[in-house]
Amino acid sequence: MTRGQQPARDQKTATSDPQTVARLVKVPQPVATESAEVAYPRAVALDGAKLLIVDLDLPGIWRGEAGSFSVYTPGTKLLRKPINRPWSVTPHPKGGILIGDSATREIYHAAGSGIELTALSGGFLGIPMALAVDAAGETLYVGDAERRAVFRLPIAGGKPELVARVNARGLCFDADGNLWAVTPDAEAVQKIDVKTNTRETVVGDRPYQFPNGIVWTGEEGFVTDGYGKAIWRFTADGATEKWFEGEPLVNPVGIAADDRSLYVADPHAKQVFRFDRQSKEFDALLKE
Repeated sequence: MTRGQQPARDQKTATSDPQTVARLVKVPQPVATESAEVAYPRAVALDGAKLLIVDLDLPGIWRGEAGSFSVYTPGTKLLRKPINRPWSVTPHPKGGILIGDSATREIYHAAGSGIELTALSGGFLGIPMALAVDAAGETLYVGDAERRAVFRLPIAGGKPELVARVNARGLCFDADGNLWAVTPDAEAVQKIDVKTNTRETVVGDRPYQFPNGIVWTGEEGFVTDGYGKAIWRFTADGATEKWFEGEPLVNPVGIAADDRSLYVADPHAKQVFRFDRQSKEFDALLKE
């Protein structure tokens, strides 16, 4: 394993005053949702018993359960407008959801279903590919694919500050407060100590063809490999192995987990699959 200390010159000061950054906005000319279908499911997250799905091409965020999903946050087809290119989603600890949108370089809080949003980061971030909230519910962590780094900001909004130069495409916390990141680089899985802003390579030597999502559950983590049409398992000691490969997976991207199942978004299959963590049996959650 290798370790990296963040140089002092890379540190940036975040403002804790949300009033200096956060602002209310609305999605302009939202897409029609009455007869909409999921077009490009690229990310998933669990919100209690419900599942959140990021639909990059609708665009918008869906919420629901097997066979019954509805649009929670409709996006717009207008370029460079809110929720034109959503990439990531996670529940907000005080209700609603958080959405990463590259069209406006912004993180939004949707407190309820509909088009009213609160912009949180002042357009500072480029392509927010991954979101994760700490256990205290006070800080939001963002993987920015444009800057190839992980940032954090107050949950209520504020200017992001640099945490680590890790090219995270997926982020998740474990029960000990470690922030896990998956990257498309040779240092594939990295563990970030958010208290010291240091990182440790846990899985190196590029074992995955094109990793996209990551989730930690219990004593193990899982990574989706789009080009490999596979789900990989890894442990904190750096061991990794293929957990599932092949059909029905075409290009697995997003992943979430609970005690019994893995939930995998596959945009090329236009489907979200639920895998039993014991038997590896699967079912499709979207109506075909």
